[in-house]
This record gives sequence, structure tokens and C-alpha cells, in this order.
Amino acid sequence: MPFALPTRNRLALAQTVRVMAACLATYGLTGLLGLKQGYWAIFTVLIVMQGSLGATATAAFDRLLATIAGAVLGGAVVMVTPRDPVAVGASLIVMSGVLTFAAVRQPRLRGAALTSAIVLLTRSPDIPVGIFVIDRIIEITLGGAIGVMASRFILPVRSRGAMIARFCEILTTMAKLLNAQADTVARGEALVSAEANIALRQSLVATEAVLNDARRERAMGLVREDVSDGIPRTLWRIRNGIAQISQILRTPFPPNAMAIVGPAVEGMLRAHAQSAQDAASALSDGAAPVQDSQAAEAFERAFVTLQHSDEARAIPFDEMGRVFGMAFTLRRMQQDFHDLGERIAECR
Repeated sequence: MPFALPTRNRLALAQTVRVMAACLATYGLTGLLGLKQGYWAIFTVLIVMQGSLGATATAAFDRLLATIAGAVLGGAVVMVTPRDPVAVGASLIVMSGVLTFAAVRQPRLRGAALTSAIVLLTRSPDIPVGIFVIDRIIEITLGGAIGVMASRFILPVRSRGAMIARFCEILTTMAKLLNAQADTVARGEALVSAEANIALRQSLVATEAVLNDARRERAMGLVREDVSDGIPRTLWRIRNGIAQISQILRTPFPPNAMAIVGPAVEGMLRAHAQSAQDAASALSDGAAPVQDSQAAEAFERAFVTLQHSDEARAIPFDEMGRVFGMAFTLRRMQQDFHDLGERIAECR
């Protein structure tokens, strides 16, 4: 039986190869170009190289932007600061404060304070300020460019692929939550799933960063495939529906209502769970998602029966509101899964 590494180990080994190759190329080029402090290019490679092409491109661009801002300001401060320890210390404090404030307002500048401090503290008196600043910018640009090229051509991992994998994980989690809700309805018990809903929300928030990296890949012309913004929006709507159902199921439904609509609600929840699994399959291998129309029809018949039954009149108003709140949420979720299928089709 052939030996296969786990996915995480394969990704780690691929990243190791990319970083080693990028460091080797950077070391050789800085020597050929005669950059006296070429190690800053190697530092940049180690800083900007991320697990995907889009993330690396984003980090390289942010690093270059921060370097230019920090180097220019640092060079200007060097030109007006006497070579006196007290004056240098005062300039360092003021400059660091200004750039830290700027980084809080604009996170892309978070490396500017470091660059400006390097320019102020490490410049040799024998090197003109302008040359020193330009060399730093060249070194950072070289390191960032090599990092992006290594991510692009050496065992590349696209942000789009990482994003789709995240979406599939989220959909699988949604399917588990929906099946757990169906089990709760079948047993007539109260549901406790606050932690699972919070974890699902955190996963969606984290996925937005990967989506931004995928957009950066597309904007920079590194990939041709586009990503539909509608997918994460629809996933958020489904997640909100799951959270609302969890809230409704914190208290069991009245037995007389469950006798009529309980099996239909359970069937609808399981149908939505299957829709989530089908959507994950559609994202990963292109299979077309199909919604369970029989479960939806049985669901509608059950609620029509409840509306016209004598049992409905005996159910307290608040409890009946919860029952029909469940119906509204499940119907809306059915439409959300239909919309999700259309958004997935747009990405093919």
C-alpha cells in the first residue's frame, strides 16, 4: 500500500520547499547585484511568504508599502537629526509614535516603524542617506518579488482553492448542526448548541480573509478564475438561519404540535443538511446540488394540517409563534440553499 502524507504535512512540505528555493534565489541575486545589506531581502522573503499565492502577494505589497513609507520618513529624519545620542533617541521616539499611530489607522503600514528605525539606527555615515534609503527599498522589493514568484511557480497553492476548501468545511459543519437539530426534534428535547454556532461564525469570519486574498490574486492578474461574492453572503444567511433555529429549539415544542409537524420539521432539517453536503460536493468536484422537493412538500402539508386542526386552537399563542417561526426560517433557508446553488454555478 503506497504511503500518503496527511494533507497538512503535504502543505507544510510544499511551503518548506518554496521558502528554501526563494531564500536560495534571493541570496544569489543579492550577491550578483552587490547589495551590501542584502540580508534584508532574505528577511522579507521569510516575512511575506504565506501558505497561498494570494496571501503572499498581499503580504509582499503591504511590506513594500510600509517599507517605502518608513524608509522615506526615516531618511528625512536622518537628514535633519544631528549624530548625537540624545537627538537620535528623541527622533526615534517621535518617529515611532507617528508611524505607530499611522499603522493603527492603516494596518498596511504596520512595518513602517520598523523600517524607519532601521534607517535611523543602522545607516553608516559613509553612505549618503538617499543611497541608503533606495538600497533598502530595492532589497525589500526584491525579496517580495521573489516570494511572490516562488509562490506562483513552485508547488503553487491558490487562495481560491484554499477558500473553496474553507467553504466546504463550513458547509460540512452546517450539515452536522442541522442533523443535530433534527435529532433534537425527533427526541422532543431541548437543544444546546451555542458553542457550535459561535465556532461556525468564527469560521466564516476567518474565511473572509482568504476571500480577500483570492480577490487580490485576481486583481493582480495572477489567476483567471473569479470568485462570487454571493457565496459567503449566502453562507452567512444560512448560518443566521441555523442560529435562529437553535434559539427556537432551546425549548421543546408542545407535544400536540409536534405530533402533527414534528416529523416534517425533522425531515426538512435533514433535507437542508443534505443540501449543505451537496453544496460542498458541488464546490469541490463540480457535482450539481439537488434539493429534496418531497421533504418540502411534506413540510408544507404538515403545516397546512396544523393550521386547520383543533390542536392548533389549544396551543398557547407564544408557542404557536415559535412553531410558525420555525416554519418561516426553514422556508427561507430552503431559498438560501437554492441561491447558494446558483452562486456556485456562476463560479464554474
